[in-house]
Amino acid sequence: MSNNKTPIIYDFDPRNLPAEYLHAIGLVTAACAQTESVLQDLIGALLEIDNAKTIALTTHMSFPLKNDILRTLAEIEAPDIKELDKLDELLDAVKQALDKRNTIVHNAFAIHPDTREVFSLRAKARGSLQYDLKKIPVQEIEHDAATIYQAGVDIMSFMISRGLSPQLRTTPLRGSVKRGVKARKERNDT
Repeated sequence: MSNNKTPIIYDFDPRNLPAEYLHAIGLVTAACAQTESVLQDLIGALLEIDNAKTIALTTHMSFPLKNDILRTLAEIEAPDIKELDKLDELLDAVKQALDKRNTIVHNAFAIHPDTREVFSLRAKARGSLQYDLKKIPVQEIEHDAATIYQAGVDIMSFMISRGLSPQLRTTPLRGSVKRGVKARKERNDT
């Protein structure tokens, strides 16, 4: 006996997602950028370097690297174990929040052709393949965005309450310079 059930053909084109979903997904990414910016500032503050050096050092760092560096610097600089524990709790919350971001931005969205409900295709392939097509209400994405943003605000509050911030650069930056072999040769020839 064969099963002649017609397969459901979901719409995976992100351009067809309802506007409120696109807004919520954008909010997740913007909240993440803000929270990561706060982490960068904390690295600069703990290293006691200016904001330009902080940006140069941290701009292309992945979150796991920022997290490891922050925990190491905190261990070196924390005045006592209670301060270290507090920052560890805050960084744990940031990690959990950014895991929510990863779930949103690294998994495809799909629209059911009949009900128009939105689903997220959640896939993992670390040692074994696991996937699930999960209905996702827009409110869940908005909640995740708020959680991500709040994790950054909590780190910022921690910094402010302890007088931590990267130093403001007092000397102007040099303008952009052409770099590379050809540019060096041209400068040396003149």
